[in-house]
Amino acid sequence: MEAKTFATVTSISMVLAITVAVLSIIGVAITGLYPGIIVLLLVALIPIASKFYAKKIISKSNDFQRNYYTTLTIINLLLILVVLWMTFVIVHDRVLHDCC
Repeated sequence: MEAKTFATVTSISMVLAITVAVLSIIGVAITGLYPGIIVLLLVALIPIASKFYAKKIISKSNDFQRNYYTTLTIINLLLILVVLWMTFVIVHDRVLHDCC
């Protein structure tokens, strides 16, 4: 169950983060460079790295795998919230110009 939940959450996190990162790169051409975009691009690497590392720990003990899946599932859930929040802030600041 934990591996299935981890795979689902990581896939959603990866798709969301990569989509937002690509759209942010397109947004740089329209609105100019925004420092938050660099952070967003780096954040997009976390679910990708966790997906690759999950393949490496197959030979480890079940207890180690359980701890890993639980920790990274929580991190990826938080990452989804961070990406959505950063997207909201960037859109309001750079596109809608209603910040401050």
